[in-house]
Amino acid sequence: MGLIALIAFWCLAIRLWMIDGPKIPLIFIAIWLVALFAIPALGWPGFVFLAVEALLAAVLLIVERCKSAL
Repeated sequence: MGLIALIAFWCLAIRLWMIDGPKIPLIFIAIWLVALFAIPALGWPGFVFLAVEALLAAVLLIVERCKSAL
């Protein structure tokens, strides 16, 4: 499940970058990086990062669909 969320996040980020430019994907990549380092630093279990990553991928999918429909 984690690999699916990881691949989905990065594929959507790259696709949105190509469609709309770097502004929105860079924001999501920054949030992903903060979660990658902050969640273990806080001592939270790894599934919290997986949930954050899946949520970011879902939001990226919605944003990409809205941008490509315009």
